[in-house]
Amino acid sequence: MESAAIESLVFAQKSKTELIDETIISLQSMLYETFSKKGDHTLKHEFPINTLADDLGIKLDNVVIYIESLKSPELSIEVILDIFIKNSNYELGTYSHIFNEEGNLVDELLVIN
Repeated sequence: MESAAIESLVFAQKSKTELIDETIISLQSMLYETFSKKGDHTLKHEFPINTLADDLGIKLDNVVIYIESLKSPELSIEVILDIFIKNSNYELGTYSHIFNEEGNLVDELLVIN
């Protein structure tokens, strides 16, 4: 089956762009909350010392469609973002949202290297 046909079936409820945007907004909100003066600074300790929110960049790594996996026999879509230090392009980790076939969020993963 052609990839365009598969994508039209998988992204019938929410478009790929909508899922990517939702994941980016969620990560941006989390980073803002982490590095703001009022935020919960527990997560901030996972980042290198003296890191500021403006030091961090985000880029789309991949959008993966799982027809079936070990964790779930259901179709799922994972949007994976890379988090990196802008000036050195050093990758700090990844942030993912996993959606079901209706486009509803079912899991969120943050991995800091």
